[in-house]
Amino acid sequence: MPDPRPASSTPSRPRPMAGLNVLDFTAFVAGPYASRLMADMGANVIKVEPPEGETLRGTPPVSNGMSGFFAALNLGKRSITLNLKTERGIALARELAAKCDVIFENFRPGVMKRLGLDYETLSKDRPGLIYCSISGYGQTGPDAGRPAFAPIINAASGYTLAEFRYQRATDKPERSRTIAADVLGANHALIAIMTALYRRERTGEGDYIDVELLAGLMNMIPFEIQEAQFPVEKLNIPIFDPIRATDGYFVVAPVTQKNFHALAEACGKPEWMEDPRFATGPARMAHWGELFGAVEEWAQDKTAQDAARACEAAGCPARRYLTPAQALQNPHMLERGSIVEVTDQMGPHKVVNTPFRFTNAEAGVTTGAPTLGAGTHEVLADLLGYDPGQIAALKEDGVI
Repeated sequence: MPDPRPASSTPSRPRPMAGLNVLDFTAFVAGPYASRLMADMGANVIKVEPPEGETLRGTPPVSNGMSGFFAALNLGKRSITLNLKTERGIALARELAAKCDVIFENFRPGVMKRLGLDYETLSKDRPGLIYCSISGYGQTGPDAGRPAFAPIINAASGYTLAEFRYQRATDKPERSRTIAADVLGANHALIAIMTALYRRERTGEGDYIDVELLAGLMNMIPFEIQEAQFPVEKLNIPIFDPIRATDGYFVVAPVTQKNFHALAEACGKPEWMEDPRFATGPARMAHWGELFGAVEEWAQDKTAQDAARACEAAGCPARRYLTPAQALQNPHMLERGSIVEVTDQMGPHKVVNTPFRFTNAEAGVTTGAPTLGAGTHEVLADLLGYDPGQIAALKEDGVI
């Protein structure tokens, strides 16, 4: 079959979003990651930042004055500084919007309308405009105006307490750093934008897209959402416990009967196949903790790598738990080009590449993250035709 290679190895292939101009007013995670994926596919993404820069620029880990967290979410973009607290800054934003195909924003509902940068206003000059608003609760409804970050959405969606049900702690849910709501929101935004672009090709019409993080995260717990409506008296479902080994942890997934037989074989316990606690799927579900306890007993004199490999070799999916530093050195990821090195203000550092491949087109990280305002002059000259004198005047007036 054709080889969908990483972007860096095939520079001659076209990028599917080349020629598309994107104006990105977003900060933090969801919007920046969605527009970063568009940059990976060739879009000209213009990141609009206040004169002091986006908040994440100073978030640890920081090297040479730039945050690695910020960098990973803003690869391949051009940064312009724009003071939206001035009338001239807002007017300049409107000029830029008139040259763009897609706009992202994640202000609280109503902010862009107050600035005159809402879809209804901007689409008058750009009828084919695709405008995407990303927010915690959507643009309408009783909670629309409430502030939200990922931990708030985790709480409001039922996600945190759904996970708590499976945790060993009983006094309160475990603390968490997950930003799944933001990453899901980014992907939902990208899907919607690409759908709107496809429709625009057919009809010439633009569209306004309202992406809600809350509903997105609730789609991460389909079992729990349905079980809440149709309660199961005794809940027997697989909960995948980390299994302790001599130097760390590993996990096994004996989901099918074949997987379970393979696990029994790997552990040297063929009698498990006839054990009434484990012999059938329903029996295993009822005694799932005992099964994992028995595997842990088998692994007590083995390294996590050796135990996981033995299970996998026999036919049961298994893997050692890696730290992020170890995952960055994964030979599989390196060979596929899924981990690449970029150089920007931080210096050289590794980032995770675009998680999909095309065969006849190219997608992947092209450059590092932009230094604050580094693209301002170039963008104003290229898109709006401003000359050096006009740009200098804007800077003197505190607009850029």
